[in-house]
Amino acid sequence: GFHMVDQFYGFNARPGGRLLVLVDPLSENPKLVDVLADSVVRQGRLKGRKLEGGAFLSPEVSFDGETILFAWTEAQGKDLEWSPTASYHIFKCNADGSALVQLTDGPWNDFDPCFLPSGRIAFISERRGGYLRCGRHCPTYTMFGMAANGSDIICLSYHETHEWQPSITHDGHIIYTRWDYVDRDTNMAHHPWTCRPDGGAPRTIHGNYPTRRESRPWMEMDIRAIPGSRKFVATAGAHHGHAFGSLVILDPQD
Repeated sequence: GFHMVDQFYGFNARPGGRLLVLVDPLSENPKLVDVLADSVVRQGRLKGRKLEGGAFLSPEVSFDGETILFAWTEAQGKDLEWSPTASYHIFKCNADGSALVQLTDGPWNDFDPCFLPSGRIAFISERRGGYLRCGRHCPTYTMFGMAANGSDIICLSYHETHEWQPSITHDGHIIYTRWDYVDRDTNMAHHPWTCRPDGGAPRTIHGNYPTRRESRPWMEMDIRAIPGSRKFVATAGAHHGHAFGSLVILDPQD
């Protein structure tokens, strides 16, 4: 069945998306601006092209608000096709859409980019290899890092199965979702983990077993630190469901 793993393969994307900014969102006349309406790619395989007809995923704004990272796929490929035209790749542009560059490419999906405090970029990729345990053809994607220009790509996580959506905690660590079966309930296996910016010292922020199953979501995705707080906000989903659901607040020290 189709679930949160398949949701991030480029060949499953629906073409026709845009990268949009909502201007004056709290006013009586908010408006949408197509950030890349006049932008063409400056480097890489897609140099000279506009990002039209494909699909966007996981936009992320830099700490100073000047740069946007995102993933984009041409969404051209049949089911279960891993090719450059059927996979997500990471791009970068200025906040006004200028200086659009392609940072990654290849026959694998790269997505969920996140600026690290050092200026490097963490992201999710299938580059390491490996497959899902559940008996279907699902390449594994885990966390990688690279320089801000797309060079020096290194693996940050050698975990055996999937990871998603790195972001930064208040103390400069990475927080992300990891699918982990080790010493825990088999259905409650998609939860927040933290690690150092170099990928070291990965650890879960939850205990392995809740007192009651109903007291914890079966999946927590899109985790972000709440400013001025030790808490996090996340989306709670179902086991092997899609990556959307109820909005929840997590307090790791509670």
